[in-house]
Amino acid sequence: MNHPEKIPPPLTRRIDLNVGYSCNIKCRFCYYINDVRARQRDKDLTTVQCKRLIDRLRAEGMEALDITGGEPTIRPDLFELVSYARDAGFARIAVITNGIRLANLAYAKELVAAGVNDFLFSLHGSSAASHDFVTCVGGSYDLLLKAIRNLLGLSVKVRCNSVVTGSNIHDVYARAQLVRELGIVTLNFIIFNPIEQAKGSSAENFLRYSDAAVPLKRAIDDLGPDFKKFTVRYMPFCLMKGYEAHLQNVHQVHYDHDEWNYLLRARIREPYWKWLGGLAVGYGALPAKARWARWGTDHTLHAAILEAHSRLNKCRPGACRGCAYAFICGGVWKEYARRFGAGELTAHHGPLIVEPWHFMTNSQRAVEA
Repeated sequence: MNHPEKIPPPLTRRIDLNVGYSCNIKCRFCYYINDVRARQRDKDLTTVQCKRLIDRLRAEGMEALDITGGEPTIRPDLFELVSYARDAGFARIAVITNGIRLANLAYAKELVAAGVNDFLFSLHGSSAASHDFVTCVGGSYDLLLKAIRNLLGLSVKVRCNSVVTGSNIHDVYARAQLVRELGIVTLNFIIFNPIEQAKGSSAENFLRYSDAAVPLKRAIDDLGPDFKKFTVRYMPFCLMKGYEAHLQNVHQVHYDHDEWNYLLRARIREPYWKWLGGLAVGYGALPAKARWARWGTDHTLHAAILEAHSRLNKCRPGACRGCAYAFICGGVWKEYARRFGAGELTAHHGPLIVEPWHFMTNSQRAVEA
């Protein structure tokens, strides 16, 4: 177990630029699937709007930019936006992508030349059958693997996200094996989040945390040492005892430099009154305020906005009360509790852990993890 630090690690300086909902696949778990199906391009940002946001994000001190959507590679202005972000001073520019267009080596090279030096690929199955089932696009798996190999040959950072749902839980281990064999050293499994937008999602997407924990533990045991960074998002800490260093819930993201700064993100996306209200509610709920005061205003505000998010979307059933992990874990999503209850959860006895980075390893906190 890592010991908490008297001085907290740096906060992330990475932020996302969501360019809109338009996409060339239709993932079964997508929270925006209705917008994707309708191809509501009026919800996509214009080039001018994107550039204004890039300027603002850079002026706010952000140093890394993740361009996401939807699928950003289908935009004809992507090269222009990347070049603009590079000239604005972003040291790291990433594209979060399904990889379909990047299977074209010439396109991949052109994007790298424009300034992209970090690619986060979305892989949702260990075979064409399993991945294409999730994306609802035949051939998407083969194109994704070709894209990954293209980018691994171009000396840029390559990461992988993989969503775990009820329909693809059977091949979690095989997916980790595949990512290792491809030569990717950063892997993040994301448990399907039954947040507000997902209430209408198909029942096939929902899964019990206890079912997901079994293959995830096995993958960490057998394959984890082969990765520089192997994380699991949105799993209760009590179901992964002994594996806490691999977990990230709401409060850990601000200390992972591959993740986004939600304090700034919320300020840009939400009305100012709502943002201020969130800070007030979150601050009021923070435990050990004297410690947060010692850690400084910046860390306190970041923790407050995430605590507000956690209180709004998650609940802490009876087993969470008195648990040492209660704050840094946050409990379970409200819709999850409604569907499955809280019978899987068990309290971990001991003093309340307040430091979100308590279990985080140096590889998670490293800028170039």
